[in-house]
Amino acid sequence: MASGGGKSLILRAIASLWNSGSGKIYRPKLEEILFLPQRPYLIFGSLRDQLLYPRTELNISDAEIYRVLEEVNLPELAERFGGLDAVEDWERVFSMGEQQRVAFARLLLTKPRYAILDEATSALDVKNEQNLYKHLQSLSTTYISVGHRPTLLQYHQQVLEVVGDETWRVSSARDYKFLASD
Repeated sequence: MASGGGKSLILRAIASLWNSGSGKIYRPKLEEILFLPQRPYLIFGSLRDQLLYPRTELNISDAEIYRVLEEVNLPELAERFGGLDAVEDWERVFSMGEQQRVAFARLLLTKPRYAILDEATSALDVKNEQNLYKHLQSLSTTYISVGHRPTLLQYHQQVLEVVGDETWRVSSARDYKFLASD
């Protein structure tokens, strides 16, 4: 489906972030799903809160948080702001690439059963994207991605292509070819 074809709306509906339209969606409990949009939601709070959102009640060690920051290629992020308990206007101080890597760190720290990634690596170069998906694949998290890069295919088994006339088809990711307009 080309840009503007409603892919993001489908994912938002699955995540219960969009309630327009009609029909039924069968999905796991919302508590089991982490939604990573193209522009991550940043909360008011400490850096630790950002990294654990929406599961801020989790008791994850500083060592584990620093390990994951290393994995998402943000090894000095905490020190840059004075530690994990620093409070900033995170949307203002993080670049979009940092925001997307912080969102991926949330995924790696909270280990949801399911993840929905809506162009979650669009602001990153291919090397960072590969690194993040490699770490995601090490979890036992089932994930769905929307993206416009052919490089994403290697991290998926199937492609659901929604055609403009409300039809769809499933293809093997290995055999799928992006169209020039994607």
